[in-house]
Amino acid sequence: MVFSSLLFSFYFLPIVVILYYLSKEKYRNCILVIASLIFYTYGEPKYVFLMILSILINYFFGILIDKAKTGRLSVSSGKLLAMSVFINVSLLFVFKYLNYSIAVLNDLFDLNIKNPGIKLPIGISFFTFQAMSYCIDVYREKVKVQ
Repeated sequence: MVFSSLLFSFYFLPIVVILYYLSKEKYRNCILVIASLIFYTYGEPKYVFLMILSILINYFFGILIDKAKTGRLSVSSGKLLAMSVFINVSLLFVFKYLNYSIAVLNDLFDLNIKNPGIKLPIGISFFTFQAMSYCIDVYREKVKVQ
């Protein structure tokens, strides 16, 4: 589904907007998350579980970072943030740069490493950097943990 498609413009968007404004304020973010996952699934169903995994990882890291900042956890919040960034960058590397890196290594060093042929999920850079920015903002105390 493309933003300029009739399906999006006349069905999906109006339904989401109506549900959003008819729901109680505490459910609105849930509606937007579910609608976003439905929208993503329509275009790239194979990788929706990757996106859900990324959401869950960053959600729990946000909670852990907040607990560490308030002293309710013995691990430092900086170490948790570093782990979160490492996981996110690793995820991005595997899906966006691993194929290229293997091809370069094979060419430079005359190796024969099998290329896994991992397909690039739609928007992986965007949602990975958005997720990282959430954890960074929790660490910097710019936003409340969700």
